[in-house]
Amino acid sequence: MYNIRFIALTDNVDTANSNSASMDMLPIMNVFNEWHCANTSKKLRTVFHANAKAGKYMATFCTYGYYKADDDKRTPLIDPEAAAVVERIFKMRASGMGHKSIADALNQEHITPPLDYKYDKLGRAYPLYSHHLWNAQTIRRILDNQMYLGKLVQMKETTVSYKNHKVIHNDEADWVIVENNHEPIISQELWDKVRERDRSVSRGRVTTERITSPLSGLCYCDSCGAKMKMQKTPENKSPYSYRCGLHVRYGKSFCTSHNIKGTVLENLILADIKRQIDFVTNDDKARAKYLAKKQGNMAHIIAEENKRRQEIQKRLDDLVKLMQKIYEDRVLGNMPDKACAELLDSYQNEKEVLQAELNELKKRADGYKREEDDVDEFIRRLKSYAGAEELTRQMCLELIEYVTIDKYVDKHTQRDVHIYYKLIDKPLRDKTNALA
Repeated sequence: MYNIRFIALTDNVDTANSNSASMDMLPIMNVFNEWHCANTSKKLRTVFHANAKAGKYMATFCTYGYYKADDDKRTPLIDPEAAAVVERIFKMRASGMGHKSIADALNQEHITPPLDYKYDKLGRAYPLYSHHLWNAQTIRRILDNQMYLGKLVQMKETTVSYKNHKVIHNDEADWVIVENNHEPIISQELWDKVRERDRSVSRGRVTTERITSPLSGLCYCDSCGAKMKMQKTPENKSPYSYRCGLHVRYGKSFCTSHNIKGTVLENLILADIKRQIDFVTNDDKARAKYLAKKQGNMAHIIAEENKRRQEIQKRLDDLVKLMQKIYEDRVLGNMPDKACAELLDSYQNEKEVLQAELNELKKRADGYKREEDDVDEFIRRLKSYAGAEELTRQMCLELIEYVTIDKYVDKHTQRDVHIYYKLIDKPLRDKTNALA
């Protein structure tokens, strides 16, 4: 279209000479060139995948908190200075701090952020414009990075093709994860606590005095399901109170205030936590009672499923023996081919059906086992707060799923406060107006 001349020296191609034999062969050569590029791309992808499975670290720069060793796999080694910051970030998040609050704390202490730290180690200035500050997104990336658990996670991204280099994210099922690849910076327990904070209904609002209330974000109106809003009260009363968020925003036409003093609510919850601590400390049947509460009327169902699993396993073992016996009879000539085939098909179909049922029962049994582990963990957490005389933010985050507050029927009726504990009560399915 634009009269541009194309010359390929090695292929003897010159578009100025359209009558040459090379120009006649050009479409065929292009097909082979295309195939060669596609084949090379496929081989490279296979090599990258194999290296990832072998635990070879392929990133250009190492993750913040590590540096590369000189071995063939370029194994990540802990950088003590950066690793201390990473561990601190996880602990701050586990204690209930938000991503922005963590970033603000690090900025106030003038701790070098990851990109600046990397270029400082390289002895070069950061080439792009930056405020040289921590931000919430950086904190979130660090908290979501499984590398700090000692896992090497690769192949998280790929390109559309060798022609289109647009980066796309792979499904998590396609990631290549090598367990125990290098020394971890944080423990699995600390990682799980951070994940629990991420799932919490509370976001922990900070007041103008830079204080986060112990129950911030955990209280809901029992009538409409809206979160209770913490508001300051006159100095001669409680420092703050909780009121229905829907009532605060839209007025009494939509919901009543459900007003309750903050000190009253905290004292009620602290008293109930102390009662729970006394219960697990002095009652030998506390674990069984918690488990019964968590599982509901499932005891007889669990017993029946255990019995059924044993029956299925016994029948599967019998089927294996029967199929072996049929093969032996066929080899010895004691059974016709047709009868042998029919019996084998029948036994194989029965085996597949029973195996599917057994797998489902085992999956349910694993769920019951997790419920027992949840109860044990809840009891451990309760005992760790034995002797506590003050309701703290961390105590609430570790023990409480959420709290609902009833309205007054009249001035003589005491308000009901319902406490739903973590690990033993059903969590909220929807964090917004979930109780409505």
